[in-house]
Amino acid sequence: MYEIRSVLQLAESQVGYQEGKSGGHWNNRQKYSLQVKGLEWSDGQPWCCTWANWCFGQAGIKLPSGAVTASCATAVAAFKKAGRFTEYPVIGAQVFYGKGGGTHTGIVKAYDDTYIWAFEGNTNDSGSAEGDGVYLKKRRRRDSYVYGYGIPYYENNTGNTPDPVWRNRPLGR
Repeated sequence: MYEIRSVLQLAESQVGYQEGKSGGHWNNRQKYSLQVKGLEWSDGQPWCCTWANWCFGQAGIKLPSGAVTASCATAVAAFKKAGRFTEYPVIGAQVFYGKGGGTHTGIVKAYDDTYIWAFEGNTNDSGSAEGDGVYLKKRRRRDSYVYGYGIPYYENNTGNTPDPVWRNRPLGR
């Protein structure tokens, strides 16, 4: 699990990071946008998807064409088009929340029968999709807010998931 472990360690190292403030309010200014090629424009915008892309990119993990984006909905569409989307949690996958998966995202650290734990950027203590920093969040797996999971190209890992299609299957191309 070297690649997945690398992404999770990197994501965990960011827990506690907070975006900038101006006029006493959080302003979506953060360090990730300027470090993701093509997403430099997104500084000052909601940044959960940009943050997830930063984590994958820093660890050298490839995503499907079109999935490197600041838009959760666009990323969902890219994972689906590539045949790399599931309704089951996968360790190291990008989890998507809200209607059509377009509201918020994170990276799955762990799951059990009831919960998923995910590192999430641009959230807060209450789990809002519009937050102030990077947190580890615990959410109910079967909550309607949890839309599904996009599976990056982990070349040297197999699926750690209850999904019968992806379980123990190589996660590379």
